[in-house]
Amino acid sequence: MNHPTKPSPNERRFTLYGRNTVIEILSDDQLQVHRVHLAQSNRPGDSIRHIQALWKSRSIPRLQHTKQAPSRISKNGRQDQGVAIDILAPQHTTLDEHLLDQHCDNEAFFLLEGITNPQNLGMIIRSVAASTMKGIILPSKGCAKLDPLVYKASAGCLLKTKVLTCKTTASAQTALKQANFHLVGLDGSATQTVGDVPEGGKTVFLLGNESTGLSEGALKACDQQIHIPMRNNVESLNVAVTAGIIAFRGTH
Repeated sequence: MNHPTKPSPNERRFTLYGRNTVIEILSDDQLQVHRVHLAQSNRPGDSIRHIQALWKSRSIPRLQHTKQAPSRISKNGRQDQGVAIDILAPQHTTLDEHLLDQHCDNEAFFLLEGITNPQNLGMIIRSVAASTMKGIILPSKGCAKLDPLVYKASAGCLLKTKVLTCKTTASAQTALKQANFHLVGLDGSATQTVGDVPEGGKTVFLLGNESTGLSEGALKACDQQIHIPMRNNVESLNVAVTAGIIAFRGTH
């Protein structure tokens, strides 16, 4: 029997970078900051002085690094501007850990497959944060990583949204079925529409790759397949637009 694994501290912590992003995060007292990273080569301009004042006022640990070290932390030396920040995200955990909760009833998630565009991922997260949906399930393989581009596209909602991580979309589908979730796949050739999905209960909507949609295997593993009716011979919608329509289904 496989036992659900608990998330490590690193799975609830991730790193963002860039001076404006770091200032925005440090300015929000509700966000939990683990540490600030600064390159010793930073020239003392207005933004650096602002960052220093913020972390001092909040008594946040900071590390001074050589010029190259923040680039190794951010993995994006061209855009980190010599500044990075480690953020604690209590709402970010693993799917296994979430499924241990015996009270996870009447909730809806998006499960993603092959969403590689950070802008789309960020906009999906923003729609979830603004709606009654519980969160997203994000595979570590095949999808965009949580980074400053996703954070910016989400308008900061990345840190306000439940994000459950898993290894693959297929492994998540297996675990969700065992937990009695109703799996709904988006497919343009489906006969049913979003209005045919039962209200309430435990529901997961699968969203596929921006160009190719859901894989055949993912669709076959779904309990229901639906499409969004469109007029004027429009064949498809951007995946983030699709997510917004589903997130606000049934609202008035």
